[in-house]
Amino acid sequence: MAHPLQERELEGCTPMYKGVLKKAYAGTASPRVAIRAMCLSCVGYLRVEVTNCTAFGCPLHKYRPYQDGVDDEIGAETAE
Repeated sequence: MAHPLQERELEGCTPMYKGVLKKAYAGTASPRVAIRAMCLSCVGYLRVEVTNCTAFGCPLHKYRPYQDGVDDEIGAETAE
């Protein structure tokens, strides 16, 4: 049985991502799926917000799903 806070999160989750969240809560998710669940829950289950995430202090930022392939802001800083 899930923790009451997990149950509440599942209720507010977009139906499309409930499976990802359930796997993460059950401990059966791969690290990649668990990171996806964390990132999606952090931004309110909006995939585009994960792509555009500006939480550079987050330890998972470099591992977040749905990236464009290049971290433009960090790439521009290191190129100068």
